[in-house]
Amino acid sequence: MKKSSVLSVTLATTLAFGGLFTYTGKAQANSKLNELEQQQSDIHNKRSNVNESINQKDGEISNILNQQNSVEDEIEKLEAKMADTDQKIKEKEKQIDDTKAEIEKLKAEIKDLKERIEKRNEVLRDRARNIQQNGGSVKFIDVVLGANSFGDLVDRVSAVSTLVGADKQILDEQQADMEKLEADQKKVEEKLDSLNKMLEELEVLKADLKAQNEEKKVLMKELAAQKKHVENEKMSLEEQERVLKEQEAIISKAMADEKARIAEEERKAKEAAEAEKRAQQEAQAKAQEQAKAQEQAKAQEQNQAQTQTQSQSQSQSEKSTSAKSQTSGSTPSTNSSNDANLNAGGSGVLSWPASGRLSSGYGGRSGGTHFGIDIANAAGTPIYAAASGVVTRSDFSSSYGNVVYVFHPQLNLTTVYAHMSARSVSSGQNVSEGQKLGEIGNTGESFGNHLHFEVHNGPWSYHGGVNPMGYLK
Repeated sequence: MKKSSVLSVTLATTLAFGGLFTYTGKAQANSKLNELEQQQSDIHNKRSNVNESINQKDGEISNILNQQNSVEDEIEKLEAKMADTDQKIKEKEKQIDDTKAEIEKLKAEIKDLKERIEKRNEVLRDRARNIQQNGGSVKFIDVVLGANSFGDLVDRVSAVSTLVGADKQILDEQQADMEKLEADQKKVEEKLDSLNKMLEELEVLKADLKAQNEEKKVLMKELAAQKKHVENEKMSLEEQERVLKEQEAIISKAMADEKARIAEEERKAKEAAEAEKRAQQEAQAKAQEQAKAQEQAKAQEQNQAQTQTQSQSQSQSEKSTSAKSQTSGSTPSTNSSNDANLNAGGSGVLSWPASGRLSSGYGGRSGGTHFGIDIANAAGTPIYAAASGVVTRSDFSSSYGNVVYVFHPQLNLTTVYAHMSARSVSSGQNVSEGQKLGEIGNTGESFGNHLHFEVHNGPWSYHGGVNPMGYLK
């Protein structure tokens, strides 16, 4: 019975340690699963923030478009006013030309009239000189006395009166014509002055409208530049969202695989525990049978008096042998060797992704912070995975050009390979360390053939690259 109790205690102890080991493995698996779930939650939050920023950029773009439409309407109105002003200027210039022509015509008429007046004045002066030289009364008497009849006398007196009246009328008409021409000239000159003032005002208005139009065009250029800047920011955010979405999908798959692995390990552990339990139960039954056989042998030995001493000695020998055998059979074997786990953190966990010259290091440089390192070499130089992992992105980016992201779950790192001339892997593909990912090139925002290499703690994040030199072998 003592041996049976010892066997039971041994079996219970073995089961207890087996459960402890199973619990420890399950705890480690759950810890990894929790870590993946935390990464998925972080990426989901980042996607939410990025989508919110994208919506903000859409609002900014919409606001800029509204401003552009408003400015375009104002420019159209200003151009319409400028066209109307140009038409009015042309009309005024024509009126001024017509008025100037009219003035020139009046000047010509005044000149002609002055010449005719001068000729008439000359005639009148000649008559006055004749009258003065010959005497006006004598001549008049000669005219009267020279008449042949009364009728002729009347005719002569009437003729003299007519001549005097005609001279006076000529003088009056000349004066009236002169006054009218001078008045017309003054009126036309006043009209010309008014037209010139109106033309000056229209020219000032045109210059003002032109200045306003230029200001609106400058504003349109500024709005266009703002719109382009916001659109570039939106494109960058959309690229971030796309990358985060791909990473979230990869992590979701990794979580599903991890859950399946845990379930498979639990199934295998359960089967192993059941098999071990059956084996221990079989061992316990065998031990009990051996104990029963020993009791029976002991009873038989006691009934044999003549051979009691020999039987007892033999029985004691058998008991000792049985006890040793039983102790040897019931003692569980212990494996003291433990697999050594490599430390994933620290330096020396990543291989160099390509051969070549380190042309630019990590950190500040002209144009802003450099969130990686550049390895320069000829176009077509192979690029390799720095560690085993899963491709979370294989795409073309306006900034990175041909780019590949690889997530290394065993290191909780993401590596980025940019500006490649060609890509050899696709998103979701598992890659091993040293596997070819593509070739060195000059795509995207690049100035010469090189590889831009980044390292991120955990999943990729915008401007989240750390110094790769601390991780390379």
